[in-house]
Amino acid sequence: MQFDDFISYTTYQSIIKNNTHYILYTPALGHIKLSKLQAQHLKTFYANLREEGIRIRGNYATSDKLKAFMKKQRVTVPEMHRRTGLSTATIENARAGKHVAPQSAHAIAQALNQPTEKLFSLHKDQRPLSDKTVLHHHRFIAAVLATAKRERIIPFNVATDHMNAPKLEAKEPQYLDDEQARSFLLALLDEQDIRIKTSLILALYSGLRRGELCGLEWPDVDDKNRIIHVLRASQVQKGKGVVTVPTKNRNSKRAIKLPQIVFDTLAEYRIWWNLQRLQNGDQWRGELQRLFIKKDGAPINPDTINYWLGRFIKRNNLPRITPHGLRHTFATLQIAGGVDIRTLQARTGHAQASTLTNLYTHALKSAEAAAADVLDNLLTPQSCTKKQG
Repeated sequence: MQFDDFISYTTYQSIIKNNTHYILYTPALGHIKLSKLQAQHLKTFYANLREEGIRIRGNYATSDKLKAFMKKQRVTVPEMHRRTGLSTATIENARAGKHVAPQSAHAIAQALNQPTEKLFSLHKDQRPLSDKTVLHHHRFIAAVLATAKRERIIPFNVATDHMNAPKLEAKEPQYLDDEQARSFLLALLDEQDIRIKTSLILALYSGLRRGELCGLEWPDVDDKNRIIHVLRASQVQKGKGVVTVPTKNRNSKRAIKLPQIVFDTLAEYRIWWNLQRLQNGDQWRGELQRLFIKKDGAPINPDTINYWLGRFIKRNNLPRITPHGLRHTFATLQIAGGVDIRTLQARTGHAQASTLTNLYTHALKSAEAAAADVLDNLLTPQSCTKKQG
């Protein structure tokens, strides 16, 4: 299986296995025979996906009663784990009043013989699905119909032969300008949590994707040559937790030269990492030697990067940015510094240079204007400039 195929496969698997998507498909399309499926059916379905309140994945549940109720009933976390099959981390989060999935809340309440609404408050995400998510649904349907067409179950693929894919509106990438990035770095240098400091400095200077950042291992760090090798990524898969997956595409497997400040920070971080290993002893779970870990050495969930970044931004009153926004910041500042598109493609691991050209039009226009000024300064005689003035 090729890298790109693997990513598509896992995406479609999540659509198939995720009951929330199944709930959407069944009433909308489940009653229509494949041979009777028309473009208008799909267009209506995609329009419904863009309605408010359609999200289910974005919903979450919280409880301020569960801890007291479990204590009263003398139900321990291990016992709840046995009854529900949920991880102890999920149950601990629920007891602490943190966000858990509605399905988890229902399983816990059911195990305690209580109505879910008695123990939990459900918070519903009213936002419509994004254009990108709608496009994922279209591609999934098109893939299913392509198989049916190949096997001569249907004469044509209505999703590709009789209609266009839903449009994905181009959005200006979110990024920090040079002054904001400088303020971001200065605050990072004063950051006391070495995990936050190291992960975000590495993200800022390397432009790694979030999964790639979490997939780094100590053997990937070449201190002598100041190179980071990107060989894999971390991903959360339903029922499996954090797993190792290939990089997004063939070009994503790469080696990146980075400045000394990154390796100085990594050296400081390595001390903390080794100390954690010593303190955990036989309980250490860091066999993979992942850089970014829980305190017991287990690989972190990529969402942890978002959590660390959010905490850091809030504490330092900085502009709101996401981990992917730091990747955009890296690319934008590289272009502003004169790095050409082909070199940037190699550094960011994009499959095609055209993706960068489309994404960073704003930076390329600024760089082009600066290039014109450079030539003007080199070739235009001062006397001509004065006359024009």
